[in-house]
Amino acid sequence: MTDTPDIPSQDQQINDSLALWQLIQVGDLIQVEANLLSDEGRPQLRSNRYYEVVAKSDGSNGHYGFYVQSDLTNEVIEVFAGFVMDYQRAATPPHHA
Repeated sequence: MTDTPDIPSQDQQINDSLALWQLIQVGDLIQVEANLLSDEGRPQLRSNRYYEVVAKSDGSNGHYGFYVQSDLTNEVIEVFAGFVMDYQRAATPPHHA
């Protein structure tokens, strides 16, 4: 008999995403789990680098996301908290204009 990993419940996944969303701040760096493609299949973000969080969603609609600027398209891309693989605290506080 093989051991299968426990799959987190949807409620647990939402709680984990919310906790991560609360922890990560504007200016921090996030890394996505996998390369992110647009609906048309164009590469938007790469999984082998960190992106600076330039804004966060307000969470009012139940979606906890971060906004980063793509190095590939120069567009601001929304990354849902559940898609964040790793993060690093900002070395200095972000500058707000």
